[in-house]
Amino acid sequence: MTPPTETPASGSARSAVPFEAGSAPVAAPLAAFRDWIETRALPFQAQAVRDPAGGFHERIAPDGHPVAMPRRARVAARQLYAFSRLAGLGLGDTVGPGLAGHARDMLLGAHIRPDGRIVPLAGGPEGYDLYDIAFCLFALAAAPEAVLPRAGACALAAQILTRLETGWRHPEMGFEEAMPRRLPLRSNPHMHLFEASLEWLATGPCDPRFEALADEIAGLCLARFLDPATGALRELFDGGWQIAPGAENAVEPGHQYEWGWLLLRWGALRDRAEARRAGLGLIDLAEARGLNADGLAASLLDPALAMADPTARLWPQTERIKAWALRARLATRRADAALTEAKAVEACQGLMRFFQHPLRGSWWENLAEGGAPRREPARTSSLYHIVGAYHELAALEARRSLPIAKEETRASSTA
Repeated sequence: MTPPTETPASGSARSAVPFEAGSAPVAAPLAAFRDWIETRALPFQAQAVRDPAGGFHERIAPDGHPVAMPRRARVAARQLYAFSRLAGLGLGDTVGPGLAGHARDMLLGAHIRPDGRIVPLAGGPEGYDLYDIAFCLFALAAAPEAVLPRAGACALAAQILTRLETGWRHPEMGFEEAMPRRLPLRSNPHMHLFEASLEWLATGPCDPRFEALADEIAGLCLARFLDPATGALRELFDGGWQIAPGAENAVEPGHQYEWGWLLLRWGALRDRAEARRAGLGLIDLAEARGLNADGLAASLLDPALAMADPTARLWPQTERIKAWALRARLATRRADAALTEAKAVEACQGLMRFFQHPLRGSWWENLAEGGAPRREPARTSSLYHIVGAYHELAALEARRSLPIAKEETRASSTA
């Protein structure tokens, strides 16, 4: 199918604020971000993270040694997305395409069977994991033609989607965690299915089921995932999609930003005001309640939205960038555009603190309140978050008001 075009939040193609070239404060931090990716992160990925024997090391210790761990489908998928997206943005011309091909070979050789079955751990048995399925679908959508021909990607995605829908459907909405049923149900894998569906719609003709799936998950989020008492996006649910009780069902500021970004995208795509309002509300909630004393997105709030863990993890900073950058692109008033762009820049500056690492091109996963890093291995899976943040910030700097979703995600590259 030909995807509908995402439009600015008002539903009018002329509603986005016209920016003057060179007037934005985002140019300097974006340039620093790009330089770090091109001169540090990509060489590090090629030299230390890529395993010549196949796939990528899952974690790299601060001294540069890989940590022995099983190879997961979600990491191969995230790497395929990251290197494909960077190639589309003109980064990593010397190493990026080869890394994308390396990720493709791992994903298709070890994790996705030709009939659409998923192998969560390389060398292990086939199995069902909604999170892995979401990222496999996401990566297949993002891969450029030269790395993975669209026809083949569409065929594999159709197989995966058919298996998902015939075997794991929840009787009301969404999908089960396991069969027989395992509780609690989780919003997080559905968030990534939502993201994967929007990626398929963004990158060209696709299976019409992705449009229906995006609509379904958006509806599930608006109807069940949002806590009516606080407005927060919740993580855990009972078998009827009611919010699970207990302190362990914490509120994650990073997911408020991430769902906010997705709802803004879908709301613009569908011209759904309630989704745009919900997305803005989640971003505002995270900004008001979810920042620690250092101005970084914290790890956890309790169900009443009190700070539970002020540790700043890397990935919520990237979701903060994406949320504010898209919100700035959708702004319809100049004052709102200036404020939201400043927030995106502030979030980018926060993320850059994690890149102050003794290993060139690596990053810290966690900073304690006060800024001290936790000395632990860097997760390869975090590159997906970093690249997504760069992409959204670059779109803001370029002032791509239309279309929001149809970007250069399938630009040609060579494997």
